[in-house]
Amino acid sequence: MSEFLVPPASRADIKSLARAVRKKLDLDQESYFPVVEVIEKVLPFLSSGFDYEIVEDIDMGRDEANYNPTTNVMKIRNSVYEGACCGNGRDRFTLAHEIGHFFMHRDVDLALSRIDERNDVPAYRKSEWQANTFASALMMPDHIIKNWEPEEIARFCGASMSAAEIAYKKR
Repeated sequence: MSEFLVPPASRADIKSLARAVRKKLDLDQESYFPVVEVIEKVLPFLSSGFDYEIVEDIDMGRDEANYNPTTNVMKIRNSVYEGACCGNGRDRFTLAHEIGHFFMHRDVDLALSRIDERNDVPAYRKSEWQANTFASALMMPDHIIKNWEPEEIARFCGASMSAAEIAYKKR
């Protein structure tokens, strides 16, 4: 997984973007965000050049999925796609993460912005932190989970227990 330097975005800004996406899709009050359907049906509508590919696991290397803003193509490991289709929380989060890259980084030139591990870059400038923050807000928005325990968050939002526990603590 490569880490890229991107324009700064606060947690509040990213949560606001995720909520705006939910509202635009008329899903603001739904606890379960349909990540697979959004990738298959909504993203191609929003961006005429967008495409996604389901790739054999062995051909994905260490990546579970990735979105390339230059080609506007999302590649998804077959096992992750099937897991997300079956409601696996971790796989659903992976796809929500890639949706985050689509919305936040599709117009960012990443060619010269690779982060050297030796550099001390704040989290809010890192592409992976931003995409994880977006995925959490998209799948488990504060206004829906505000009175729920982690078990309820995981069940109703279709998230893994570990993601639900983190969202519970950060709401």
